[in-house]
Amino acid sequence: MSEFILRDMTAEDLCVYVARQLNLFFPDNRPISPKQLRPIMGEALERTRVCFAGIEKKKFRADGQVMFNYLHPDHYAMFLYLLSNTVSRRDRTNPLAFRLFYLNKVMHGLDAYHDAELPEVFQFMHPLGTILGHAKYGNYFCVYQGCSVGSDEDSVFPEIGEHVILYAGASVIGHSKIGDNVVIGANAMILNRDIPSNKVILAGYQRLNMRDNTKHVRERRFS
Repeated sequence: MSEFILRDMTAEDLCVYVARQLNLFFPDNRPISPKQLRPIMGEALERTRVCFAGIEKKKFRADGQVMFNYLHPDHYAMFLYLLSNTVSRRDRTNPLAFRLFYLNKVMHGLDAYHDAELPEVFQFMHPLGTILGHAKYGNYFCVYQGCSVGSDEDSVFPEIGEHVILYAGASVIGHSKIGDNVVIGANAMILNRDIPSNKVILAGYQRLNMRDNTKHVRERRFS
C-alpha cells in the first residue's frame, strides 16, 4: 500500500473543515456536524489515496509519497466527489450526499453528481464548467474545463473506455461508445457516434478530424 500524506490535515480535521464549509454555504436549520462525516471519511480518504496513487504526477506527490492537499482545488474537487459518492453508495437518498455534491458545484463549478460512478482512477484538471452525467466510465479518465458527458433526448448515456482524455470544451453525448486510449480534443463534439480505440479526435469545421494516437494517454496525463 502506498504511503498517504494529508497536507496539514488529519481525517478529524477534514471532518470539521467540511462541516464548516457545508454550514457556511447552506445556512439553513439543518446544520451538519463533524460526527455525521466521521463514518464515511475513512473510506473516502482511502478511495482518494487509490485514485491519486494511479496518477504519477508531481502535484500528487510529496517526498515520493501520495499526497492530498486540501488547498489544491483539483485535489479538493476530486475528494469532494469521492466523499459525496461514498455517502451515495451507502444510501443515495441521504441528503448529505446531495449537499456534498452541491458544495463541490459551488466551490469548483463542477457538476459531478453524487451517484454518477466515476472510475477508481480519474483526474480533474481545473474542471470549471464541467458536467459529468451517468455515463459508463473506464479507468484512467481525465477531464478538463468546460466539458460535458451526458444523455441525448432519449436519456441514453455514453460508454467511455479506459485511458480517455477530454480536453477543454469537449463533449460526449448520447449513444456514443468511446474506445480505449482516446484523446478528444478541445471543443470536439461526439454525438451518438462511436470512436475506435487509439485515436485522437480534433474539432474541425463541420466535421471531426480523426487521427491515430501516437502517444498513450497514460504517458500524457497519468505518468
